[in-house]
Amino acid sequence: MNLVEKNDKALPEYNGDPLETEEQLLLSWRSWGRLFKPKGKEFYSTMLVLALLLSAIMFLIEGVMPVFLIWSIVFVIWVLSKTKPVEVIHKLTAWGIRSDEQLYRYEEMENFWVEEKGGEMVLRVLLRRRFPGQLVLIVNRGDEEKIAKVLKRFVRLEKPAATWTDKTARWLSEKVPLSED
Repeated sequence: MNLVEKNDKALPEYNGDPLETEEQLLLSWRSWGRLFKPKGKEFYSTMLVLALLLSAIMFLIEGVMPVFLIWSIVFVIWVLSKTKPVEVIHKLTAWGIRSDEQLYRYEEMENFWVEEKGGEMVLRVLLRRRFPGQLVLIVNRGDEEKIAKVLKRFVRLEKPAATWTDKTARWLSEKVPLSED
């Protein structure tokens, strides 16, 4: 999972017209496709108890449909925690970021920042008018500065302030830990 640098010479800036500029590779690296940490029995038992409690409450309030939704979310969490991610090639090009051959153009990007999450370095890029609203790429330790140096040419380096939702999620994860970390 090493970083590969290409074209050390100065490259022409991308002007938005794909016919005028070739998609030149600036940097590439290999990493896992998503964050992954094996979960223990405590995580699954806590998740099961919370799902049962929430299902009972929602069944009494709304009926059976919210219960189906809760258990489908539990199933997705279980599958994602049991399935190891695949290795993906990420590329910074003159047009944008290619992750697993999906192109995210620089014009669609708001800002980016690098942070540590779950023992991994993570590159986060906010996207405009696109689903998902945030691109999350795992970065190899020591390579984050090289990647930020290239990406700063096209996108603003700025970590947004925590929103009400972020603060609530952080508080909830501190008060109701699903596992010992």
